[in-house]
Amino acid sequence: MRTQNVKKISAFLLPLILFSYLVVGFPDGAFTISWDAMQQGLGLVTFHSGIILVGYSVTYTLAGVMLSWLNRFMKLQSVYLMGLVIMALGFVGLAFSINFPLVLATVTIYGFGTGAMASSMNAYMAKHFTASQNNWMHFFWGAGAAISPLIMGRLLILEDIYTPGYGYALEYGWTAGYLTIAVIVGVVGVVLLLSMYRKIWISDDGIASTTDKIDNVVDKKRYLVKKWHQVVEVLTFFFLGGTDYTVVFFTSTVFMVEHGLSIAHVAIFSTVYYVGMTLGRLIFGWSAKFMKEITIIRIGIVIAATGILVLWFASGIITALGIGPQAIGIVGMAIAGFGLGPLLPTLVSDTSNRFAPRVISKLVGYELAAFGAGIAVLFFITSMVLTFTTYMSLFPIVLAFVILVCICNEILIRACVKNKVNTAE
Repeated sequence: MRTQNVKKISAFLLPLILFSYLVVGFPDGAFTISWDAMQQGLGLVTFHSGIILVGYSVTYTLAGVMLSWLNRFMKLQSVYLMGLVIMALGFVGLAFSINFPLVLATVTIYGFGTGAMASSMNAYMAKHFTASQNNWMHFFWGAGAAISPLIMGRLLILEDIYTPGYGYALEYGWTAGYLTIAVIVGVVGVVLLLSMYRKIWISDDGIASTTDKIDNVVDKKRYLVKKWHQVVEVLTFFFLGGTDYTVVFFTSTVFMVEHGLSIAHVAIFSTVYYVGMTLGRLIFGWSAKFMKEITIIRIGIVIAATGILVLWFASGIITALGIGPQAIGIVGMAIAGFGLGPLLPTLVSDTSNRFAPRVISKLVGYELAAFGAGIAVLFFITSMVLTFTTYMSLFPIVLAFVILVCICNEILIRACVKNKVNTAE
């Protein structure tokens, strides 16, 4: 009877999770499109964006690290709702920020909210849903990252509206944009709150302390139990985070400097990358019904590496085929995004195959924290290397990150085979 109820409830629960995860993608897309207007309105410079990124990454990482502790007092779905409320407050604060310290403070606030939402829901999905469904959830993140720039871009035209007594308010457009997004996030929060009163959530993710032995008896499965296995798992996400953000941020600059493209020509690169990533999650989410997680991960790594190689050897391809650098850049970014897309959700999902249920919340929190830390640390290291070398050094560096993701994953696969874990080949 309990199993039937869970199945009945899950039919409505999954769509709720998918659509609510749209707002987790809002911060990335909205801030990117509004930054130029904020620079003009508040007198900021490019240097400030780097500090803001570090502040965001620190609190995002902190939220993941704290997930296990928070999960002692709240269920994962409650942590998810709490993160959404914090994110909404951060958006409201950002809308009314009048200087750099306030912008930094509010971005770090919604960074914690975003991290809490991402880590808690990824842990929840790893426990109760499949790799296919987890890929769909991250597809909706991509949709949110694409929708928020449209909302913000539409409202930025209000920058030139004349306000009697105040003159032209350059900041008005992005203020309206962030308030609008905060309202949308608030509506999602109300829906989530009502869903908890309706008790549609699978609530068997309690915090009761158990042992690996009990886990194995209940699940009839074997798991990786050594600490170094967990360390390698977390390192996989660290290198994946560095790969993801570094390639999308610097590739446009490389093609401008090395291949002579203009800003207008490379403006589409990021869009193509995220479209490829979103499609990758959609397609591999469907194919997860027919393939093991480890197969999807391996295929994704190979495709991502292929895209990076296309970007790296663009000059040779241009010479050999006579194709313009913009076309090569678009193709390379699309392939890289398509390959990287399914890696995060599939690796998170595979955590529940490799490790015991009692450590999933803690471990997924650490994974998402490591992903955020990888964005900050490896991005900083790459920027330092590019400062003292040529910009073409970007692609061997990013390829090395992908190879390290592959090595960490293969180490765990071999450990699963050796220990006869259920995810083994």
